[in-house]
Amino acid sequence: MKTVRIVLAVLLALLTAVMLVACNDDAPSNQPNQPSSSETPGGSDTPGGSDTPGGSEPPTLPELTGVTLTGNSFTYDGNVKSLAVQGAPVGASIVYTGNGKIDVGSYPVSAVVTVDGYQPLTLQATMVINKATITGISAAATQSVTVGSATVLPAYTGTAPQGVTVKFMLNGSESTGVTAVGSYSFSIVFSGKNYETLTLPVVFKIRENLTGVASKVIDSFGTVPNAWEFLPDTLAPEYHAVTSLPSFDDFVNVSDIPTNGIGKQMNVVYGLLNKTDKALSYVNTVMGAMNVIKSLYTSFLDSNPTDYSVYTGTAAGFTFTIELGEDTYVLRATVGTVLVELFSDTNDKSYGAVVKLTETTVLKYTVSGTELRVAMDVLDSASLMLDFARTNNSTVGMLYEYIVIAGKQVTATSAMITVDDTYTTVIGTKGDFIPTSISRNCEIYENVTGKLIGTKVREDISDEGDGSKEYNTYWFPLANLSGVTSIKKVDEANLPNADTIYINGYTQDTLHTKPWLGLPVYKAASRRFDIEFKTMYFYVYNSSTDEYEEQSCEIPMLFVQEEKYDDFEKDFSNENEVALNGTKVDLQVTSSRLNALDYAYEVLLSVYDAQKDAVTHEMITSYCKLKP
Repeated sequence: MKTVRIVLAVLLALLTAVMLVACNDDAPSNQPNQPSSSETPGGSDTPGGSDTPGGSEPPTLPELTGVTLTGNSFTYDGNVKSLAVQGAPVGASIVYTGNGKIDVGSYPVSAVVTVDGYQPLTLQATMVINKATITGISAAATQSVTVGSATVLPAYTGTAPQGVTVKFMLNGSESTGVTAVGSYSFSIVFSGKNYETLTLPVVFKIRENLTGVASKVIDSFGTVPNAWEFLPDTLAPEYHAVTSLPSFDDFVNVSDIPTNGIGKQMNVVYGLLNKTDKALSYVNTVMGAMNVIKSLYTSFLDSNPTDYSVYTGTAAGFTFTIELGEDTYVLRATVGTVLVELFSDTNDKSYGAVVKLTETTVLKYTVSGTELRVAMDVLDSASLMLDFARTNNSTVGMLYEYIVIAGKQVTATSAMITVDDTYTTVIGTKGDFIPTSISRNCEIYENVTGKLIGTKVREDISDEGDGSKEYNTYWFPLANLSGVTSIKKVDEANLPNADTIYINGYTQDTLHTKPWLGLPVYKAASRRFDIEFKTMYFYVYNSSTDEYEEQSCEIPMLFVQEEKYDDFEKDFSNENEVALNGTKVDLQVTSSRLNALDYAYEVLLSVYDAQKDAVTHEMITSYCKLKP
């Protein structure tokens, strides 16, 4: 029991002590400014405890010196940027806040430096990352492209850095491209949050395919036509060249008479073609410089993509001007004193030229498909026009010629040229006819040789011109008449022949013809046949001018009335028995050639008559006028 009482006494004492401590903690302090034991030197962490009067504060730690954090500026380069504490002693612990940035901006950076035995040091600074300059990108200040179906934008060279966007600005707004011909003021803008904005101004031109435009204009003028190409090659002047022409004052062997002459009707065609060749030499001069002109015009177009309707330049020593109309192109050039005006029509694809040789002489041609028109006007008094049209293997041409003096028509000539696979026919009003007769001359040339095979002539002497009194006559080169070996002419009328004719070296008597006799009455006094000298045309080469020059010569031709054709050989032999001295006479004309003469006479002549007045003098002179 005694032991129990001792234990209870101890427990009671401990309980009392605990309760006393609790009462002290809850009681209000009588000294509010008295620091607590934890804040007062000599408190519970110092010897003597917090209740010991007279305790002291712990010693103050020294501050770090010579340690800095300096602000800095960087240029963005895509790498991490940081500030660094300088002067920290070895073993110092540094903790950064706000460091390690990449993008452009201004950043506050702090660093806490801790070193044993020193007060912790907090440092602050500003780090700035500036925008970078975009390099390696450029764009031509002026650019041009050819118009197409797609939208287009100016071009630049180089690669935009990562994070940089490219915008094409036009009139203050972003553009996705343009398509129409014109000039545009673009700005190519490169921008990004880490870069200074780069703006490249570009004058951007969209033009038509300028090379195509230049080619289209120049090529539209075509090539210089060769009117001779509408005729067989054998009808070119060089195939009718001779070195000399005979004189028939003495006997000339028939075999020595040149057979490559052309008649009066074909000579009219030659006349215009020869004049055309001379005028076209000036067109050839202009055409010879077309590559240079095209290059100059292209350069001009590059500088004037929206306004190139008129251009003037100089090439090959002459000045030229190109003018573009709505449907037509014109190129005017002055070659020496000669004005050449090339023209083309974009609607019908025709082209041509006007050549003003002098103030009073103008030649003009127009090519349209397979058709060619050539015309010449002299003083508004003499006019010629020739139209050629080619279809398949045949060619048809019409020629008109007028002379007008003081407003009065003096002469009017026309001709129709027909070329087929075998023959070339010229029908017209040129020939040696009975005075006052209404006459037609059909000349036929063989394509393979270019030689005249004969003509067939109609002469109407009726008052009404109705054909009631009509002569129908074949004419052949004397080479077709076998049995006549030589011929001589005396310039003395032997009526009704204008000359006195001798054949086969026989001079005792002249050539005899045979009167028609009998019906029809109007032919009673006419001849069934005869040999007459007709003017034929030849060409002689002039080496000094490198040209073939025309020369004429009287050449003997045999004529036979169509109605007496079958009787000719008998009639000729009977009338000239002595001169022939037994030589057999044979008119060597093939049926093909005779059929060609008859076809021209019976079919083509009526076609000619329907067109012979289709073109007037006034129409020709109007056609030849230069455009204002």
